[in-house]
Amino acid sequence: MMGEFLFYWLALAAYVASSIGFIGGLAFNKQNCKMFGRSLAVTGLILHSLALAVRWYQVGHGPYISTYEILSSTAWMAVLLFVLLEWRQRNFTNLGALTLPLAFLMMGFALLGSREAKSLPPTLRSAWLLVHVVFAKLAVAALLVAVAMAVFFLFKQTYRNGDSKNFLARLPSTAVLDDYGYRLVVFGFICLTVMIISGAIWANNSWGQYWSWDSAQTWSLVVWLVYGLFLHGRITFHWQGSISAWYVIVAFFFSLVAFFVLPYFIKGLHSQYMVG
Repeated sequence: MMGEFLFYWLALAAYVASSIGFIGGLAFNKQNCKMFGRSLAVTGLILHSLALAVRWYQVGHGPYISTYEILSSTAWMAVLLFVLLEWRQRNFTNLGALTLPLAFLMMGFALLGSREAKSLPPTLRSAWLLVHVVFAKLAVAALLVAVAMAVFFLFKQTYRNGDSKNFLARLPSTAVLDDYGYRLVVFGFICLTVMIISGAIWANNSWGQYWSWDSAQTWSLVVWLVYGLFLHGRITFHWQGSISAWYVIVAFFFSLVAFFVLPYFIKGLHSQYMVG
């Protein structure tokens, strides 16, 4: 496991350095700082990919069993999504000042969990499990980047009458932040839907029933309803601006509690693998 942890710590260091670069680029409008942040984000992503690949090879399954594996691979997905988004839309470069710190914090919390390698139980050996976890990670990653956009939206909205030369002026417009944040929530909601459906099919194949009101199933449904309510409000009541941004932030942290904290206190099929 030494190779994995070496790559992991190097990736973590690269994400920290990338965060400093992005924050410096945003605060002082230094293009070389932004380029430094971008380069370190990609470097960290490559190192992180190697860490995940080594663990996958050594334990014989993907990084989706323990809390350590889940948080690490979710952080990887968030950075990947940011890198792709920033590559397509360079005006989103400054979002790295929040996205990368959130990612390395997630990796830091991952280290608090057990890093012991666990074999994959027979009930988890299913193609539907892979679909389930991939879309779960895509959902959390998309919603994390949406939070970064929501936070910057609130800053721009609050200090919109300030100095036009301050760092907020270097962020995308509030309209762009609001629109892309909404798009990411839509994408995340679709991924949550696929996650729940594929999980139900996998549960039926493994345990003979689609829905057993397991704690993870129940809280996943609650999270899905929370974001469904947001989309309903956005479409029907035209929730935009500060209301939309605050909702996205609160909903995301509620989701983190539901997915990563409650399993420590509520026993279920998911929690016995994450915690046990």
